[in-house]
Amino acid sequence: MPPLGSSQTAELHDKGTPVARGSLAHNSRASLVPFAVAFAALALGCTIPQTNVVLDNDYPAAQAAPLVAYAAIWQAVIFPSPVAPGSSSAPQSTVPASANTAYVVLAPGWDPTSPTKPTSFVVLQSRSGFAVDLGDTLHIPVDDTTFAGNCAAGSLLTQAQADFITQYVFPSTFAGFHYDAATCTTTQTGDAGAP
Repeated sequence: MPPLGSSQTAELHDKGTPVARGSLAHNSRASLVPFAVAFAALALGCTIPQTNVVLDNDYPAAQAAPLVAYAAIWQAVIFPSPVAPGSSSAPQSTVPASANTAYVVLAPGWDPTSPTKPTSFVVLQSRSGFAVDLGDTLHIPVDDTTFAGNCAAGSLLTQAQADFITQYVFPSTFAGFHYDAATCTTTQTGDAGAP
């Protein structure tokens, strides 16, 4: 079952948070340009080059608690399935975009084939934005060099950053949980286990 749904993207738009504006919502005129180009190309009968994004989980598979990329979002793209360490997601269709922040939730030691949802997480935010041109495939490498937030690697997010990611970017994943950015620990606070 995908960890995120389209209702979560809508929720981000409804919240109107400043960070979401740059990474998930497209409120500027500039963001309409790719759609206008695509519409013009269709009207003229042109073939539009396919633009894709792929999430590459570059954490090693051979470790005591493998770091599964349980959920991820970049720009308006929600990756629908967990990505095991050492593997990549299926290409997801997107539109050309300037640099946008990517967000990932890791599930340490969780088996992606398990019907049970994870209860331990590590929240990551990309250190810089990722951009993609028309017709290209963007690869987002998930590791401690590209992303901040893995306490085991000595990389910390602020609590404000973690709260934004858990409450606005991945609210369903963290329903009933509190995430502590200083220790990368998740504690149950109520009715956990929302989809």
